[in-house]
Amino acid sequence: MANKTAQPPKRQLVADALLAATEGRWEEALVLNEKMLERFPRDAEALNRKGRALIELRQLDQARTAYSDALKSDPANMIARRNLQRLEMLYNRTDGSLEGTSKSTTTLLPRSNAFVEEIGKTWVDELANPADLSHLSEVSPGEQLVIESVDGKVLIRSDDGVALGEVGSPVGERIAQLTAGGNRYEVFALGISSHSLRVIIREIFKHPSQATEISFKEQARKTQDLMRERELLSLREEGDFIFGDDDDDDGDDDQPDADDELDEEEPDAEASAYVDDAVTSGDDEEPDAM
Repeated sequence: MANKTAQPPKRQLVADALLAATEGRWEEALVLNEKMLERFPRDAEALNRKGRALIELRQLDQARTAYSDALKSDPANMIARRNLQRLEMLYNRTDGSLEGTSKSTTTLLPRSNAFVEEIGKTWVDELANPADLSHLSEVSPGEQLVIESVDGKVLIRSDDGVALGEVGSPVGERIAQLTAGGNRYEVFALGISSHSLRVIIREIFKHPSQATEISFKEQARKTQDLMRERELLSLREEGDFIFGDDDDDDGDDDQPDADDELDEEEPDAEASAYVDDAVTSGDDEEPDAM
């Protein structure tokens, strides 16, 4: 009896699919995720990866089906929910469906540390003067964008030349100045907001002539203020953080409380009589004979 062909373990399929996506081999990524779904049809992560590959291949109807299936499998899956919202924006474009458009299908996923914020070297913000949301929704979270300085402004566009917006002042002016001096920067998309595109900008090369210059002074200043505030809090006495009733008006200290007045009332009459009787009867008793 012939042995069935051994199938690769799930872990290997996941690793291969992620590698294919990282390297922009979207057709291969799609095939690998479909192989996994043949064995694990309700795997939400595989469905999300399939949806991402289909978006990159501009097969939007199939992508929407994949994300919808992921949401049915895992109703709390925010990746599927956000991408369905993104696809809705794409379908509402004034120029119609993007099915079969010429957008590049070699989008590469960024290296793992691309989104790690570094004090003075990174800046996270929304683009100023953004393009229409229907155009911004074409940008995949994690997609590397093009940054260029033109006439003192820093413009951001997609890899196929679509203008997405610009970096607002004063940060944009600062980047333009440092770029003119030889610094280099890169930018990645983080995702769309209600009205713009959120990005992270990173300094990737500092020209020797600007060795003492900090690219993003505002971020460094905010971090320094936060650290200074934390240091001051750590130096305060513990008593500064104890809140009680000691702040009452001083005049109240001289007034007896109601409970104190009760304590000063005459003792109970019956109890006093009992004590008096006990003392009197004790005095009347004859001493024992010796």
